[in-house]
Amino acid sequence: LAFGLLAALGTTFTTMFIAAMAVWFGGWVDELIQRVTEVNMVLPFLPILIMIGTFFSRSIWLILGAVIALSVFGGGIMTYRAMFLQFKDSPYIEAAQAYGAGNFRIIFNYMTPRLIPTLIPTLVTLIPTYVFLEASLAVLGLGDPVMPTWGKVINDAQQNGALYQGLYYWILEPAILLMITGLAFSMVGFAMDRIFNPRLRSL
Repeated sequence: LAFGLLAALGTTFTTMFIAAMAVWFGGWVDELIQRVTEVNMVLPFLPILIMIGTFFSRSIWLILGAVIALSVFGGGIMTYRAMFLQFKDSPYIEAAQAYGAGNFRIIFNYMTPRLIPTLIPTLVTLIPTYVFLEASLAVLGLGDPVMPTWGKVINDAQQNGALYQGLYYWILEPAILLMITGLAFSMVGFAMDRIFNPRLRSL
């Protein structure tokens, strides 16, 4: 859960700030960020993590850093960029420029707060995605050998022949907990989406 929360927080907020800088500065900054995003979106995500876990280290913190680095320049940048383009020409942005606010003050104090209400439901629904990702790596034997994650419990069950001995609960319990966690975060995310986006309440 900590892995999922940290990965979702790091990815979502870093992506938002990068998209805000791309829109505000424009020009070569925007072009560079768009090109890096396009290249990153075609990279195979899971095979790269498997390669890191196989050849470098299985530390959960190294995997967390790699997940954030690979997810930052993803499809979210395109979505946030489209939203920030609507905010850029707003009257309050022009007023901030008129009284001499700097570039980063405008980005952090005026542009990004407008996006946070739409960001929170996305952040909540992303958490189980990263929880399942860590569990998938652990089931493949690439999880942290110290951290007691649900994926590592399933991997330990496989290595100790739980299925052959009829110890099905050893695999079923962590698998069911993973499914319940994913369902819980998804339901909370959808509920928050209706709260922060009033247009969905009538649907």
